Amino acid sequence: MQMIDRITELAGVQKGDLSVCLGCKICASVCTVNDLGCGVSPQELLVRVFMGHEIGRGDDLLRYCTGCCRCTEACPWNIRVPEVVRALREALGVASPFEKAFKASIERWGRVYEPYVFLRSLPFLIREGYIKHMARWTGYMSIHLPHKVKRR
Repeated sequence: MQMIDRITELAGVQKGDLSVCLGCKICASVCTVNDLGCGVSPQELLVRVFMGHEIGRGDDLLRYCTGCCRCTEACPWNIRVPEVVRALREALGVASPFEKAFKASIERWGRVYEPYVFLRSLPFLIREGYIKHMARWTGYMSIHLPHKVKRR
């Protein structure tokens, strides 16, 4: 099975869903990974997947994508890049620190609890030197304490 077939199957998209990309790179202009100074382009990743080019496990978009869907919302064709990234991670056996923290939050709290995700990712962020961007990230986070819903 070719990589494109595996990725489209895992992502739940058709090849045609990826081939409509116009190359406008609006997705890159809104990508939160670029707030880290990585200079990634979701459009270039889609082209590499579609053309069958090799994608390395260390690709910055694979490593740091948080699945915020800003790229999908900005895309004129609503291409679901985060699903493609998740499918690539699964196919390559790669999980980002954010994805691990996200899954742990759901297991522990039953939902995504942003401070927990942040704290679980903190050692990675410090080690990689990305903590300097914390002021910018606080605009994306909402801080609240977890609580149980009382039923009447």
